[in-house]
Amino acid sequence: MLNLKAEDYGFEPNVTGFEEAVNLAYLDGKREGKLEAKRKWKRQGVKDIAKNLIELGIDDETIAKATKLDLKTIQKLRKN
Repeated sequence: MLNLKAEDYGFEPNVTGFEEAVNLAYLDGKREGKLEAKRKWKRQGVKDIAKNLIELGIDDETIAKATKLDLKTIQKLRKN
């Protein structure tokens, strides 16, 4: 768990150590879930761009340079 402080989330510090720990753990998990969702959507967006480039007839090496995807992933997208 990250080193978080109750004040960062608007909680009164040291109200009860247990309640503070539970609240911070919950908020930390919620934040991690949001970050993972953003990463997932970003990856999907890059794949969508790669698909568009494939439809435009751009070669795999150029798509790899533009999207930072590996050639194996681009070839899978090309097959689908």
